[in-house]
Amino acid sequence: MQKKNKKFLGILACASALATTSVFSIEALATPKTATVQAARTSVAARSYGVDVSSYQSSNIASTAQAGAQFAIVKVSEGTSYRNPKAAQQIASANATNMMPMAYHFATFGANSAAAANEGNYAVASAKALGLPAGSYIACDWETGQGNNVNGGKDASANAIVAFMDKVKAAGYQPLLYSGAYLLNNNVNTNIVLNKYPNALWVASYATMGRIDTADFNYFPSMNGVAIWQFTDNWRGLNVDGNITLLPLQFNNPNNVTDSNATKEPSSQGPTNPNAAISEQAKPADNKTTPSSPAEVKTQKTVMHKAYVYDKDGHKVEGKVYSAYSSITVLGGIVAMHNHDYYKVGDNQYVVVGNIDGTKRVLKKNAYVYNNKGRRVYVPTLRRGITVPTYGSSMTINGKKHYRINKNRYVKVANFR
Repeated sequence: MQKKNKKFLGILACASALATTSVFSIEALATPKTATVQAARTSVAARSYGVDVSSYQSSNIASTAQAGAQFAIVKVSEGTSYRNPKAAQQIASANATNMMPMAYHFATFGANSAAAANEGNYAVASAKALGLPAGSYIACDWETGQGNNVNGGKDASANAIVAFMDKVKAAGYQPLLYSGAYLLNNNVNTNIVLNKYPNALWVASYATMGRIDTADFNYFPSMNGVAIWQFTDNWRGLNVDGNITLLPLQFNNPNNVTDSNATKEPSSQGPTNPNAAISEQAKPADNKTTPSSPAEVKTQKTVMHKAYVYDKDGHKVEGKVYSAYSSITVLGGIVAMHNHDYYKVGDNQYVVVGNIDGTKRVLKKNAYVYNNKGRRVYVPTLRRGITVPTYGSSMTINGKKHYRINKNRYVKVANFR
């Protein structure tokens, strides 16, 4: 959910439903003045694509709308003392680009119902101050990170989550619960939540690591009560979480724009024929290409590992380097030089392909995922035999060689063939 306040990846390896957790960075922030609410889209149909963003993304999220996002879930708050400094602008950007704005709050209350109620009040106050339209959705993001105890008991945790959701509901917003499939199945009694708030789950579960453009319902987690599925943390190469609605979502705000198809979708939890249902909406927005000359095409890509620039003789170009996660324009296709594949990025300037597109490697044994501090990211193990893209050369973390597999996600080199 954050990359940002980045969610630990929700993973489905082979067809198994797996999980997500998250790492958050708290930034100091003065409480903003109440934002002016602009006209907003008030509904989306089932099978609509959308994104979730936090302070790690730009204040202007128009690029996600251009890629096909119809809704944006903006982090507004965390605990009882943090507000996303970009939230007001991100909500305004969603409104301006005809995306339905929603919000989420990162929970730190664990299984404490009294603390949950306090955080619910803070989330509501933050959402109002930052410009979230009345009646929209506010999700409780309940996962590992920032001291949130996910081992307080399934019933106690569920009751605390409901206490948060009750405050959201009482304030006139619609509550949701976000977490990874693994935590929802193993650490929360979701029946307690769903008995009071049916179809209120926003679940994270990924088919594979790295970029995913289109939701593949062959990997949809087998769960009840799901309204939104977060299926990737790198949607269409934008390094932003990708989501798809399972049900139509809407809120009442008579002066705003409504998708006339939204209320015509059946209120069915799971897809009856998901691949057919999303055939039109799920067309991938591949890298945009525009001809620069009869022989050359320009392609926008994202650098996934620090990339030095080389000349045609294989020498580094002094002062030329691209940082990880920066945008880069590639000219033409792959160029083979000096036993390596390169992309041309300028006149006699080349970068290694593996720093951008990655190198596909097969796991020879089950593997844990770590962050850049060498701390394990608590998602289920990546299984032997699956193919994982890695970016750049290996790096040493706590004396062990690792490959980067995504932003701040690493797997030990020894686990690959």
